[in-house]
Amino acid sequence: MKTWEFECKDGESVFIRHARLSDGQNMFEGFAEVVAEKKWLPTLDTTTSLAQWFDWIERSKDTDDVILVALIDGHYVGHLTLRPERWDASEHVCRLGIIVRKPYRNTGVGKALMTASEEAAHDAGFEKIVLSTLSNNTTAIALYRSMKYREIGIRRNHFKMPNGYVNQVLFEKLLQ
Repeated sequence: MKTWEFECKDGESVFIRHARLSDGQNMFEGFAEVVAEKKWLPTLDTTTSLAQWFDWIERSKDTDDVILVALIDGHYVGHLTLRPERWDASEHVCRLGIIVRKPYRNTGVGKALMTASEEAAHDAGFEKIVLSTLSNNTTAIALYRSMKYREIGIRRNHFKMPNGYVNQVLFEKLLQ
């Protein structure tokens, strides 16, 4: 499977590759850390088990799911998922989800994952990527815009977070 290497803002190399079963624990913990912050994801509790993460990684070999991990010096720093739409007429579309561990935000890891994901999506036969984020996640919004994702809508008061209602911002990108 393909791997990618990018340079972070501080000059460190970040390696992106497809997830392996051995990444399950780190992916689960990375997701749980972001959920615990209670401000970037519309889920407030980690409802999946570690076993479910291992099962998902294993099943991805037989599905159209694309799961990428980011590593710096061999250590997990984030992951990105592309999951196909399940309607027959939109199987060319995938939904993107991204997790970057807090110490590695604003370093270029997110951009590296996003860049690799576009090639991985194209290779998997996808023609379009859709994603969404919370309107208070200005860093993510800036990243998506910088990568030419088009904002296509806002769902007002879509999420009721601990500090009040937050809008959901929707983005899309057509792949070449």
